[in-house]
Amino acid sequence: MAKIMITNKIFKTYFLVFFLFVSLFYQVDAVCEEISNKLKTNGNWNFDDTFYSLNGGNINFTLTDMPCGASTLFIQVIPQNGKLDEFNVRNFTKDDVNANVEKNIGFDVRTKDQHQFRIQARADNLNCPDPQFKGNLCYINYSESPDAAKAKAISIGVPIATAIIGLIGGVGGVLLKQYFDNKANRQNNSSQP
Repeated sequence: MAKIMITNKIFKTYFLVFFLFVSLFYQVDAVCEEISNKLKTNGNWNFDDTFYSLNGGNINFTLTDMPCGASTLFIQVIPQNGKLDEFNVRNFTKDDVNANVEKNIGFDVRTKDQHQFRIQARADNLNCPDPQFKGNLCYINYSESPDAAKAKAISIGVPIATAIIGLIGGVGGVLLKQYFDNKANRQNNSSQP
């Protein structure tokens, strides 16, 4: 029994050290890219289905080109699941373009299962047939670590293997006990007159 407990403690220690190394070598990949989106001329929200892979953290945007005739551009982050109430709408003006202002359009975003988002925008008072805006979008890119798949397999496989080994050991122990009990009973029966 003591050997099993010592082996279990050693296994737990190595298991924790393994995950420590996996977490230390996981890299954060920050990305800034120039984007351009078309707008609807009727003042409604556009629908741009370009999704960006997000690991979490902040999403920042710097407007570099204002749509023609617009005094205010409204930008909103839409998560992959499409819930509109998760992020606040941010306003950009012509002054933001001239001052090169970077605004936080997604603050302390935490991703769990869905690691993607898209940008939705609208503007009023547009006076050209093909309005669009341009800007720099900065976020932490999601890239799954190659060790994450292995760690996931281990986290699923180890409990299953442990359960199977325990089941085999339990059934084997019961069968051995029955065998030795039957053997002892036969010897007791044969020794009685």
